[in-house]
Amino acid sequence: MFDSPVVSVHIPPPLRMLAGGHAEITASGDTVGEILDAVANEYPAFRPVLRAADGSLAPGLAVYLGGRSVRDLQGLTTPVELEEVLSIVQTA
Repeated sequence: MFDSPVVSVHIPPPLRMLAGGHAEITASGDTVGEILDAVANEYPAFRPVLRAADGSLAPGLAVYLGGRSVRDLQGLTTPVELEEVLSIVQTA
């Protein structure tokens, strides 16, 4: 049985209060969407900020994996590798 990769998730300063004040947290998942779900499960106040009602990325946010926008990759289904860095960025 294989474990999902653990990645670092960078939290922007205005959203850190939703993540217990942390600038960076770790989360596990096979895709960007699973990582965001893991963050929301650990910090429930983060859920409505991360995801729209239809499950897509919430408006006003961008997510980068290794410096590339996940919108330019495979969106929330973009696979992640061990020790990658996921950055959440507010756009509005």
